[in-house]
Amino acid sequence: MRVIDQMDSNPFLRNLIIAILITLITTVALSYSPRVFKYDPITGLWKKVDPVESQIILPEAGQLNFSSTSVSVPLDGSIVIDPITIDPFLAESSTSKGNRQWFYYIEYEVGRFSEKKFFGLIAAQNMNIGTTTVWIESGELHVKFELLDGWLASESHLNITETEPSGNQSPGQYPYKVNHDPYVSEFEYVVNIRNKCQDFKKIYILLHLSVNRNSQFETAWAGGNPPSRMSVRVSSSKIAWYIKKPGKYMTNAFEVTINSTDSVTISFKNFDNVKPQGGIGVKDISVFYAISDDLAGEFNWIPAENLNNWIVTVKAGVSNLNFYQLVDLKTQSAGIYRNTGTITFTVQNTKAYIEQF
Repeated sequence: MRVIDQMDSNPFLRNLIIAILITLITTVALSYSPRVFKYDPITGLWKKVDPVESQIILPEAGQLNFSSTSVSVPLDGSIVIDPITIDPFLAESSTSKGNRQWFYYIEYEVGRFSEKKFFGLIAAQNMNIGTTTVWIESGELHVKFELLDGWLASESHLNITETEPSGNQSPGQYPYKVNHDPYVSEFEYVVNIRNKCQDFKKIYILLHLSVNRNSQFETAWAGGNPPSRMSVRVSSSKIAWYIKKPGKYMTNAFEVTINSTDSVTISFKNFDNVKPQGGIGVKDISVFYAISDDLAGEFNWIPAENLNNWIVTVKAGVSNLNFYQLVDLKTQSAGIYRNTGTITFTVQNTKAYIEQF
């Protein structure tokens, strides 16, 4: 941050610069335009300010896109990625091996209207390449597969039995099968089981796929847990905030969109007040944060150092959050002030993997 005396004739230098560098951990791109508001102590309201008084400058390529499967970012540091993990024994699914064959199957309890249940698609015995969704509606069994990361299916075979599968399987002999031409990344089987299965009876579902990606060809079976996926979109990891002192200002410093198959926790590290750089003074500038999906008004502002003790948890699906920043400028010396913090996004129930770059 750089603070210049208010009487400086250069309008650009009359402002206080707050530069906050946030090292991001895992992350997608927003059309982003920060707004700056100043507190009016007479009315008790926040008012949008003129750019001459305060504005946010975003560096080029400030918007960031990360995901749990591919990362390319122009930052120094590390990205924490929660990779795909599978444990077939945590889901209603089992792995069996015949004399020369491996396969997965799904155990499913029949109901007239059964809730959707989600499983993985396991290729080459240990690669989780997609999701299988199973549900019953009006006496019809729905089995839908969705392949990820460029995988495509050339054939699919489905068998439904009331007897637990064992021994070697012959998918080509299954009663339901499709040759997919052109290849597909998703497909849904709908089978009438109204007169075949009683409510609360357990059935076994075997879904086999012939899959390929580029020149790699594999066999895949439905089963195990669905793959964990998280994508986080952060509007910018670096901002330069120019502010004319004195006054109390706030801005929506950055916006985050999280899309995840599982719940996600957000944690913070090394957040603090911005500190003077280059021997310009000894007084910090107090910084506060608020997290919301709305304009900050009666927010419970969190002191920067207290943010390090906060953990925010969002549910699976899509979540949008605004991270607001408030600074209170008084008689601090003109110059540059800075703080570097780290935000970590972690998919729950997976093992973390750290990729250095």
